[in-house]
Amino acid sequence: MKNRVLSILLFGVYLLYACDSDTAENFPTQVIQDSRVSDSIFEILLDDAKLICMDFYTNQEMEELSDIELKEYHFAPILAALQSVYLDSISTASSDIRKYNVHALCPEKLHKTRISIDTTNENFNSWKTYGFSNNLSLDLLINEYDLQLDSIKETQYMVHTGTGINQESLAGELKKFSFIKKAQAANCIGDGSHIEIIYFNPDFIQLIYSYGWGDCPSGCTNRHYWELGIYGSGLIELLSESGKELP
Repeated sequence: MKNRVLSILLFGVYLLYACDSDTAENFPTQVIQDSRVSDSIFEILLDDAKLICMDFYTNQEMEELSDIELKEYHFAPILAALQSVYLDSISTASSDIRKYNVHALCPEKLHKTRISIDTTNENFNSWKTYGFSNNLSLDLLINEYDLQLDSIKETQYMVHTGTGINQESLAGELKKFSFIKKAQAANCIGDGSHIEIIYFNPDFIQLIYSYGWGDCPSGCTNRHYWELGIYGSGLIELLSESGKELP
C-alpha cells in the first residue's frame, strides 16, 4: 500500500514537472522507432498514426493531404504519442488499451484500391503477367509504391501496397489511365475499435481511444472510451474515462 501511495505521489510530481512550460518537449517530426517496440507492433502503430492523421486533417479542414505518400512531419508526432501510450507502464488506461488491442479503424484505407479494368488492354495484361505495364507513367507508380494486383472477379482487381499510403490520391492517379475505368480506395465494412485525435500541438496531443464490442460487423452496441493527453516528454495523462463497463 505504501509503495502504491509513493508511486502516485511521484507520478504527481512528474506530471507537474512535465506540464511546466519551461520543460516542455516537442514531438519529433521524423519517424523514430522506439527500441522497445517490436517491428510488427511498430508497423501497426505506423498505420494507426497515418489513419489518425488523415482523419484529423480532413475533419479539421486544415490542410489538404493530396500527395500519395504522406509526409512524415504530418504523422510522426502522432506516431511518437502512440508509442508512448503503448509503452506506458503506469496508467491503467494504457494497460487496458493494450489488453483490448485498440487501434485505428480500417487500415485497408492505406493499403488497398479497387479498380475496374479493360482486360483486353495490352498494358494491363503486361502488368498482370509480368509486374510492369510498358506504360512509363504507370510503371513509375508501380515501381515507387510496389503496386501488386489481386483478381476479384472478371474486370475487377484490387491494387494493394505493403506500405501505407494515401490510397485516395493513388486512385485519382490510376483513373488517369484510359484502360482503368474506375478506381476507389478501399473502405471498411462494419465497426470496431478506433483512435481519434482532438487536439494537436507540437508538445501535446489529445487522443480518444475507444473499444467497441457486441455485433461490431453491423455496428458496435457497446463502447468504452479513454481520453488521454500525451506530452512530448512521454508523459501520459488520463483526462477522462467513460462508456460501458469493459467486458
